[in-house]
Amino acid sequence: MSGCASGTDTASDFGENRITQIKTQHASVQAETIFAMRSKINLSICFALFLVQPAWQIQLVGQATQQEAPAQTKAAPDIKKSKLGTTKNVHQADKLFFAGQFTKDDLKIIGDAKVKRVITLRTDGEIDWDEQAAVEAAGMKFIKIPFRAPETLTDEVFDQIRKLLRDKSETTLFHCGSANRVGGVWLPFRVLDEGVDLKTALAEAKEIGLRTPFIEEKALDYIKRQQAGPVMNGEQSVKPGINKSFKDPDLSVDEMVQRFELESREIYLTRNDIVAACKIEKGNVVADVGAGTGLFTRLFSRKTGDDGWVFAVDIAPRLAQHVTNESAAQGLENITAVVCSENSINLPANSVDVVFICDTLLSDV
Repeated sequence: MSGCASGTDTASDFGENRITQIKTQHASVQAETIFAMRSKINLSICFALFLVQPAWQIQLVGQATQQEAPAQTKAAPDIKKSKLGTTKNVHQADKLFFAGQFTKDDLKIIGDAKVKRVITLRTDGEIDWDEQAAVEAAGMKFIKIPFRAPETLTDEVFDQIRKLLRDKSETTLFHCGSANRVGGVWLPFRVLDEGVDLKTALAEAKEIGLRTPFIEEKALDYIKRQQAGPVMNGEQSVKPGINKSFKDPDLSVDEMVQRFELESREIYLTRNDIVAACKIEKGNVVADVGAGTGLFTRLFSRKTGDDGWVFAVDIAPRLAQHVTNESAAQGLENITAVVCSENSINLPANSVDVVFICDTLLSDV
C-alpha cells in the first residue's frame, strides 16, 4: 500500500525465480496491482492485474523450486527484567532470556525455566570451567559464536545471531559476561527482524546491557547497510524521493488508515475476493510487501492459522509499528513487521511461500 523496494530486487531477494504471470479479471476492481509468490511443491512469483471483466481468468507461466524456509518469529515482545538464580543482569523477551554469565549451580534453575538452548558470545579462556559440557549434561543445546575484540565482531556474527534468534520454537538463554555484547548483537535483530524503530531498540539494547562504543557503532553500521540494501548496479529510481513521506517519523497513522481502509476504495471493498484469489493455505508463510496499515496482513494471518506466518513488509517505520500494535490488540501472534529499504525487502532468500503486493509503489516490475 505504501512505498517499498523495487520489483527487480524484491524478486532477487527470493532467489532466481522465473516469473509466473497471472492475468486476473474481475467485475469491480480497476487497474490495481498485486504481486504474489505461490508455492506448494514449487515456488513461483505471480503478477496479477485486475481489470473490469465478469470472471477470474488465471494464466501461469514458469516456476522455480522452493528451498527450505527459515523458522518464523513472533511480533516484537516487550523487554522485562527477570531472574535465573545468581545469573548476572537477566532480562527476558517472551521465550528469549538475555544475561551475563551464570554458574554451574544456576543450570538447574535455568533448566526449570524451560530453557532448551544456550547461546554464548564468550571466547575461550574467559571462564575457568567447561560451560559446553555442563550445559549439554543438563540436557540443553550449546551454541558458541565468540567475539570480544573489535576486529572479531564481523557481519558474519550479526548474520548468525539473526538467523538463530528468528527461530523462537525453543526457550533460549543468550549470554556473554555482562550482557554488554548480547545487547549489541541483538540490536540489529530487533530492528531488522522484529520491526522496532531504531531509537526504541537502541534504548532497549542499553537496558539489556550494551555499553561499549565499538559494539554499538558496529551494530548501527550493520543496520544502516542492511536497510540500504544491495548496490543496484548504478540503477536509479524512476522517481527519487518517492518514499520520503512514508519514512517521516511524524507520519500520521490515522490518516493512512483513513486513506487505505475506506469503504469507497475498491481494493478495500473487494479485499475478501482478493484474499480468496491468492489461495492462502494453513501453514503458509506470507510476505505482504508494502503492507501499509496491515489490512491484508491481518486477513492473511487468519488464513495461515497458528502454523503459518505473515511478514508485514513496509518502508514506513510508523506503519510497521502500527501493524505490530494492531496485531497484538487483535490477538494475532503470527505476524512480524519488517522495515524494508528502497532496494531490499530485508527477508532472506527462499523464506516464504507467498509474496503479495497490492497497490504498492514499485519500479522495474
